[in-house]
Amino acid sequence: MTDKDFNTVHYLTAMLKAYGIRYVVSSPGTQNSLFNSIIQNDEFFKYFSVVDERSAAYVATGIAFETNEPVVITCTGATASRNYMPALTEAFYRKLPIIALTFFNYNSNEYNMSPQFVDRSVSPNDIKALSVTLPRLNDSSDKNRLMGYVNAALVSAKYKHEAVHINCPSFFNYNLESQELPQDIWTTQYYDADIEKLLPELENKKIGIYIGSHLKFDKETENAISEFALSYDAPVFCDHISNYHGKNKVLISLVSLSAARDLPADIIIDIGQVSGDYNSFRLYNRTKNWRISENGEFRHRIQYRLAKLFHCKEKVFFKTMRNPGFGKVSYYEKIKRIVEDFKFPQLGLSNLYVCRELSKRIPPNSSLHLAILNSLRSMDLCTLNESIDVNSNVGGFGIDGALSSLTGQSLVDKDKLCFGVVGDLAFFYDMNALGQRDLGKNIRLIVINNNKGVEFKLSLQMNKMLGDAVEPIIAAAGHFKGGLKGWTEACGFKYICVKTKEEFLNQLDYFCSDKSDKSIVMEVITEDNDEIDSYKNMLSFNVSV
Repeated sequence: MTDKDFNTVHYLTAMLKAYGIRYVVSSPGTQNSLFNSIIQNDEFFKYFSVVDERSAAYVATGIAFETNEPVVITCTGATASRNYMPALTEAFYRKLPIIALTFFNYNSNEYNMSPQFVDRSVSPNDIKALSVTLPRLNDSSDKNRLMGYVNAALVSAKYKHEAVHINCPSFFNYNLESQELPQDIWTTQYYDADIEKLLPELENKKIGIYIGSHLKFDKETENAISEFALSYDAPVFCDHISNYHGKNKVLISLVSLSAARDLPADIIIDIGQVSGDYNSFRLYNRTKNWRISENGEFRHRIQYRLAKLFHCKEKVFFKTMRNPGFGKVSYYEKIKRIVEDFKFPQLGLSNLYVCRELSKRIPPNSSLHLAILNSLRSMDLCTLNESIDVNSNVGGFGIDGALSSLTGQSLVDKDKLCFGVVGDLAFFYDMNALGQRDLGKNIRLIVINNNKGVEFKLSLQMNKMLGDAVEPIIAAAGHFKGGLKGWTEACGFKYICVKTKEEFLNQLDYFCSDKSDKSIVMEVITEDNDEIDSYKNMLSFNVSV
């Protein structure tokens, strides 16, 4: 059998075997017939036939109780799966690991009047911990998505004893003479105790820690990470919204723009949530990924494989797995020597320039909020005082809410300066936030106004193909011609406008001080060419030296 003969059902079946999930209670039908034909000829699986789906699901709960193992229930399309709900409700509340494997005709939908179609996109909350619908396999991205979905479901069923639902497209390419299954799969090992037995796997390894966006660390956790990193000479790869202020910190943006990106770790220990730095994923190309999940949820970075998932507190992991005396493999020191040579190229008045200069002057113990993409990416190339906490709305990763989040931060302590850097579209999208009555004088907001979403101009591929054609709709150029002055002053803010680097530098010290009796908005007028040239120079300058 060739790779092109393998479909979603084959990969799903291979992963069930890899996780050691052997019990199947099957009800007859056409849509699940390929799956049934595979398992009935594979001695690994122990299968039972129950015609009534309602009864089949309850039979599975009995097997799961007796064996303490996950049990697959499978049926065809149409109303068959509806009969699973009573037993799945039972399984949900009793933490019985039932895997409801339903099938559907990929060509059916709610609009084309296909026979045996039922909409499974919504179901009661209390019949499953999660529900995934698997793709048909057309390319590698489909396979990556399939691996993530199936691993998430099977980790929950096998290790967390949860009922889950897998909705799988049906296929009918039967081959009873060959039951070969694909080998190019990956699975995740789950640990919630006795993690110290894995210490030998860290010996003589280049270890890195990666921190995505993260809430502020308590001192005990931050110290545990620092001590772990020091004990292995491990770099702690971050962007600013990691809010890590401990030892061995390395800005991932500097790694991606230097030869350090060619020094992969053997093992990356991953914590935190969505990252705002797209370049961070280069870290995972040639490494094993271990992830710590305090709530036990399965998550992995984009398409990269997750080798091990640890359900424990971050501080527990780092205290437990601290180097017991293996010796160190020099890794952080090599990374550090390279990134210390990072230099800024010549910059025009641009988001990059503004962030570079602002980063030098933000007072200690301030807060900083960065709008997604350009502002966040630009500041991530700059070193900040380690007492500064940084926030960005990367959870949903949308344009909305940057100003509102900044004002929320400012309300907590009106004696603490709260800085923000946003683009013009992000500002006008959320401009009503400045009208709140309870705001104090501690906001310092910079708005980079290039009269459009210049991010689309910074996409070198899009700019090459479309040029100025991005402006009318894609980059939304030409809105809000009057600028910020009228609205910001009407809201009680002090307004400053700068159009040159000299004007910006002349105003910056005052802007960063606490001398104003009002909050301040500084509008920085930039031009496309300065933004684009600064960005292109940054991409090429450090890599080429």
